[in-house]
Amino acid sequence: MSDSDGIEEAFEGALRTSLAVAGRLGEQLARMREEALRRAEARSLQEARELQGRFDAERAAARAELAPVHEASWWDRAGTENIARAYETATTWSKHDDDARRANERIREEVRARYGVDVDRTGADPAAVREALARVDADRNLADAERSRADEERAEAARLLEHADRVDAAADRDQDATATPVDAREGAEVEWDSAERRDAHAATLDGKANAEAINAWRQADSDNAKHPREAVRRAGGKSPKARKSRPGGDREMQRGRGR
Repeated sequence: MSDSDGIEEAFEGALRTSLAVAGRLGEQLARMREEALRRAEARSLQEARELQGRFDAERAAARAELAPVHEASWWDRAGTENIARAYETATTWSKHDDDARRANERIREEVRARYGVDVDRTGADPAAVREALARVDADRNLADAERSRADEERAEAARLLEHADRVDAAADRDQDATATPVDAREGAEVEWDSAERRDAHAATLDGKANAEAINAWRQADSDNAKHPREAVRRAGGKSPKARKSRPGGDREMQRGRGR
């Protein structure tokens, strides 16, 4: 037996096993989709519509995937994995889609004509088929576990984000309830301009000025009271002009002092 004969036999054996596994998987997937749709319809019409919409999108993707099997050039390049994948997809959708059914028929014809294999009776080694199916099941379980972990991580992230939003909202409420610096300054100004302040200052003048002078100061302070901050503001502006003395004013002041 030549080397090419050995390669062809290995290819044919792998193809038989792959087609047997692909046919089994396609049938399983078709049953799973039908059962999922029945359960969704039993729960609610809305859920059934959403699931049907997802299946329609998957069926459209399957049509695109199967389109090349009608071209001879695709078969010239296709390996066992390509053929098995196409057959699995065609088997999954052939009962619900005309394009998938035609692709299934074309695959059967090409496999029989090119490799002498009947997909309904592949003659594959049962042990090899069981081993391949076991690997597929293990891969599925791993993928399901990965999806479950990803779903849990997304749910936990959503909970953390919601908690952070609540904390921020509480901080905003606390800040609104606290007096602002502007409010505090305004309050200080009200406290500064008060009768108590004037009484305290008048007490310091007792003994240094007569009652008439103290009362005059009280009235002037009440009428023209300014917070010390106003004096600070005026520091950067123009200084008030010095009042011109009236003619003879200095002499009158000097005579007053001499009295």
